[in-house]
Amino acid sequence: MLNILNIIITLVALNILMVAHEFGHFLMAKLFKVKVEEFNVGFPPTIFSFMSGGVKYALNAIPFGAYVKLSEEEGKPESFLTKKNWQKAGIFIGGVALNALIAIVIMCFLFNTGFPKVFLPNISQAEAEGFVSYPLGQALRETFNFLNYVLVQSLLGFKTAFIKIITKLDVNDLVGPVGLFALTSRGFELGWRYGLYLIALISYALAIFNLLPIPAVDGGQLFFLLIGVITRKPIPKKVEVVLDNLVLVALMFLAILVTIKDFRFFY
Repeated sequence: MLNILNIIITLVALNILMVAHEFGHFLMAKLFKVKVEEFNVGFPPTIFSFMSGGVKYALNAIPFGAYVKLSEEEGKPESFLTKKNWQKAGIFIGGVALNALIAIVIMCFLFNTGFPKVFLPNISQAEAEGFVSYPLGQALRETFNFLNYVLVQSLLGFKTAFIKIITKLDVNDLVGPVGLFALTSRGFELGWRYGLYLIALISYALAIFNLLPIPAVDGGQLFFLLIGVITRKPIPKKVEVVLDNLVLVALMFLAILVTIKDFRFFY
């Protein structure tokens, strides 16, 4: 069974990553003078909320995730809809950038103070014991080399998983929120460095996934913007909403299948 303290640490850490993602959007929206109507931690119903600087901040009852609501009033200078394409892109990228930055900081810290050898690529079982550490400058280089390796492997993994889903409805290569929660909790049971590594890896995975050019995620919104720039005609909002909802339903269906599969991690 999982240790209750590690469960609490994991729940807090994963929520911080998702709140950080939305905070990235929030910061970029503020930078480009877009009105932020709401910043929600968790999902409704609301436990309590308050207004500050014209923004409604809310803590909600479902303690997993976060979301920001931007103004989309037609013709208003503070509306997201009236901003230039590069500003919209900056807002979409803000969440991804903050998740990537968190991963870089944590990984650099670990490479500087003690990175678990077992997670290094192309390392033999005999060499996988203990930790490796480098001076700060080299630790930063090792961080970017390692994250580049993770990026390549993640994209290859997404490709393989996509083919299996389409051809066989096979979700065994995917890990959902329940699986991530269980794996991270077990990581902290092995030691704080292992748990911290998994937190960084999840933050980086969130950044990568959100850059994929599919509707319902930031990468999809960037793709819609790019199409609008190429065709010189924005994609109608109704079309975006329909595509987003269709993909969201598909993702929710996959999430259910993956969640059922992921409960094996608790045993």
